[in-house]
Amino acid sequence: MEKNRAQILAVILVTYLGVGCSHPGMKGSEGDQGSADWGRAPASEAPNMTPQVTPPSEKIIQGAQATMETGKSPETTADYHFSLAQAYVTEGNPDRAIEEFKITLMYDPDSSLVRIRLASEYVKKGMITAAMETCKEALQKDPKSIDARVLLAGLYSASREQKLALAEYDAILKVQPKHEEAIVYRAQVLAEMGRPADAVQSLRTFLKHSPESALVWYYLGRGEQQLEHPKDAIAAFKKAIEFRPGFTQAALALGYLYEEQRQNDEAIKVYNELYEEGQDLSAASRLATIYLKQEKYKDAVPYLEAIQASDNEDMNVRVKLGLVQMELKQYEKAVATFKQILDKNPESDRIRYYLGSLYEETKQYDLAVEELRKVTPESKLYSDAALHVGYLMKQNGKADEAKSFINAAISKSPRIPTFYIFSANLEEEAKNVPGAVGVLEDAVSKFPDDERVRYYLGSLYDRQGKVDMGIEQMESILKLNPKNVDAMNYIGYTWTQKGIRLDDAEGLLKKALALKPENAYIQDSWGWYLFVRGRTSQAVVELEKAAKLKPNEPTILEHLADAYLRANLREKAKARYQQAIQVSEDGDSRVKLAAKLQNLETELAGGDTSGDKRTRAPASVGGTPVEQSQ
Repeated sequence: MEKNRAQILAVILVTYLGVGCSHPGMKGSEGDQGSADWGRAPASEAPNMTPQVTPPSEKIIQGAQATMETGKSPETTADYHFSLAQAYVTEGNPDRAIEEFKITLMYDPDSSLVRIRLASEYVKKGMITAAMETCKEALQKDPKSIDARVLLAGLYSASREQKLALAEYDAILKVQPKHEEAIVYRAQVLAEMGRPADAVQSLRTFLKHSPESALVWYYLGRGEQQLEHPKDAIAAFKKAIEFRPGFTQAALALGYLYEEQRQNDEAIKVYNELYEEGQDLSAASRLATIYLKQEKYKDAVPYLEAIQASDNEDMNVRVKLGLVQMELKQYEKAVATFKQILDKNPESDRIRYYLGSLYEETKQYDLAVEELRKVTPESKLYSDAALHVGYLMKQNGKADEAKSFINAAISKSPRIPTFYIFSANLEEEAKNVPGAVGVLEDAVSKFPDDERVRYYLGSLYDRQGKVDMGIEQMESILKLNPKNVDAMNYIGYTWTQKGIRLDDAEGLLKKALALKPENAYIQDSWGWYLFVRGRTSQAVVELEKAAKLKPNEPTILEHLADAYLRANLREKAKARYQQAIQVSEDGDSRVKLAAKLQNLETELAGGDTSGDKRTRAPASVGGTPVEQSQ
């Protein structure tokens, strides 16, 4: 890994000088040019790093042969091999480039430049030691070669020899105090040595005699950011942009920093300016991201479209655009977007899931089922897609087809608990409670630690009148998770109804209510506990809270009506019974409520103010309640 790191960094460091190969230049006179053609400048400041040379074509070879045939000097032969080596560099063939640079040195053994180029090719091959030695040889030939020192310093830095790297950067700055790259890389080495404050100070010192260096201001901003000095970092980035308008890296860094400081409005201004100047796609991406986080989907669309237009292969952007179109209810556009993605990525289960959801949203249920059924059992989305298919079938009156489908899904993926829960639900809705119980008992044997499966089974035992078996399931849940409020609520209510362990019931219900104070069903059970214990006034208060939380829950309304009746608030009781009948969807419950209402109306007509007569089921347990006479 260290070798790879060194290779990557040093390739960035390599100097691409002009490729004109006159013999005097090859002997090292380029050393005084400094870094005019330096290719490692950070923050996208490097010039074109690809040498403008012709590949080793027949023309080059024929020309070289003609040169040698005419008896030209060995220096010109060195030019030929140097050009050929550069061509191999362009082709990305370091092995052949190394060979040609070595041959060049046979004809021109004193060239510093050739050694620098050779060192760069060694770096590409991961031959770091050879690259270092070659750089040192270049410096022996030309001690003034800035390019050789910069490359050698970079190799030292990449090899974690920071002290040696600092020495080389100091040597460069002694000769050229305004060498931007050297001061920047020196600061980076100091930061790597755990001396970020020294790094920042060195950059500030440099700026005293080179105050208009946008590059150094930019790196000063990064240093201040590392020191967690956001205000100083912002000021530095602004300076970098001031001295170099359109400095993309500085503008993006400033925008990121504003985002980190939660100053999104300022970040948007920076990104907008950058985007308007040159249609910068990084700025467009940041703008889209901010708007998406703010749920300003309409504002995000033009930037997503711009990114997509620039790179038609960027599927991530297409997906985001499709999801935004879904959110904006631009369903036709979203369908078209997802279909385009599927044309290029037909194996994408996620896109099929989105497309199926879109079809469902537009009430094209058959198309929704068709797409969702294509999600394979190997996909992470299979359980959601399969459940969705089953639900759509059930909703469209195809319960038997839904049963067959979910049973097949269980056969394909028997380790998904929600499949069993859905299957049990289908059986329950078909009035086949024993069948539902059988499915869940099988599920419990496979998933003994699944709280949902145990809770559903316990509630069905309750419906069958097997209250003790229901309690056993709830107690098992609390062993798995002592904070499961639904299990606490069930046990507390049941003990209250049976008139046993009432102190324990009170403790459980209070604990459940403390954990979920806004849960209407727990609030209802607590109110009913107070009712059973004869604390009617308190019961009315707590049951009213439950009704406020769930104003259209028939069971809660019934319990509140019962409490009103005991408190002799008979008109209120009548209104609540009437409301409960209106919102109840269960035929048996409506019959029972109608009977209570009729009894109350008879009593009101006859002036009877005798005690209440009622039955009660827990609001949190659906289906036919287990009724207890009061």
